[in-house]
Amino acid sequence: QRVGANAIERKRDQFSIRFHQNAKINPEKLARFVATNKGSQFSPAGILKFFSKASGPTEVLPELRTLLTELSLQDARVEEARVEAELAPPLRKPVPTKV
Repeated sequence: QRVGANAIERKRDQFSIRFHQNAKINPEKLARFVATNKGSQFSPAGILKFFSKASGPTEVLPELRTLLTELSLQDARVEEARVEAELAPPLRKPVPTKV
């Protein structure tokens, strides 16, 4: 729910994740996921459908958790902050002035 998933459904090997309108999902990562996973689709209603071979809860739950973490906007912001910190010029020490 932290990323904004309202519901997760499973029918055999197809999963559907319904996201609310203000979900914290990185659109680029979502588009990449849909483009690279055969049969996946994301509808204008905010529903991500995809296939998985995971069967039992010990396989399904970690897979869903990993997917939601990978799609998370928060994850993208952390990465952006790290890159910005690496590219930022080093801080200069203030030069003391005589008064």
